Amino acid sequence: MATPFTSWFYASRPKTLVASIIPVFLGGCLAYRSSSEIDLLLLGLCLLFSILIQIGTNFSNDYFDCLKGADDNRSLAPERFSSSGAIRPKSIRNASYLVLLMGFFVGTIILQVSDGSVHLLWIGIASIASAILYTGGPKPIAYNGLGDIFVILFYGLVAVEVTHYVLLSGQSVDWAFTSPISLGMGCIINTILIINNYRDYQEDRKNKKKTSIVLFGKPFGVCLYFFCLLSGTLLCPFFDHRTLPVLLVLPLGLFCGVKLKRLKTKFDYDTLLKMDVFVVAIYGLLSCIGVVFL
Repeated sequence: MATPFTSWFYASRPKTLVASIIPVFLGGCLAYRSSSEIDLLLLGLCLLFSILIQIGTNFSNDYFDCLKGADDNRSLAPERFSSSGAIRPKSIRNASYLVLLMGFFVGTIILQVSDGSVHLLWIGIASIASAILYTGGPKPIAYNGLGDIFVILFYGLVAVEVTHYVLLSGQSVDWAFTSPISLGMGCIINTILIINNYRDYQEDRKNKKKTSIVLFGKPFGVCLYFFCLLSGTLLCPFFDHRTLPVLLVLPLGLFCGVKLKRLKTKFDYDTLLKMDVFVVAIYGLLSCIGVVFL
């Protein structure tokens, strides 16, 4: 029997937190490449901010999906804690607001310590607002085919480049935009969302949750997976040679993509998701190695 602590722990979806950790370390490596040093306090604050925002988003998704009935009768998906009754919906909603508020507080500390542009404040506000509006509000991002764009934008461009900028600002070093690297990271992280949405296709369709896969079909989902994988592992190194090591993860990524359309059971999807999270983690590690040493 799950304890209250266990329920809260799994409601944060710890296996997916690699999506908030890896981009921050990649941004840190980009900053190290530019300045040959790194402020560990600032890096830690950026990491904390990113993790808090993702946990707040996960709590918020759990609550709003329950409210909309989107988590009812999901035979292939992991347990959702509001809809199952393991956590009271209002409790997880309040927890999401509290965690996001903590994230905003950490963001203001980052702004002060780094002496960066005041525009960082708007990025923080946008991150928190998007965390709630992803599944909440009158036009939820995830319910209108925009989830993939959200992930690539916030887990790629924003997470990598803002960390990169913040760390360089703290050392008074000029920042340069590295779009191929950050976009590649966002595309690879989006493969996690693609597998989730592919698994939930039938239920999402019934509940009018218009993910891109619901809008365009399951074959599109497989194509989107390969597009994101190849964008990260082939296009990114083509435009920035520092990420050449990520080519090593391509075979495993291709294996995941081939397996995607053959999955049938909850165990199959859980196994593939774990494998894909591993792909994301190794991709991030290889990106960091390439950025620092090539």
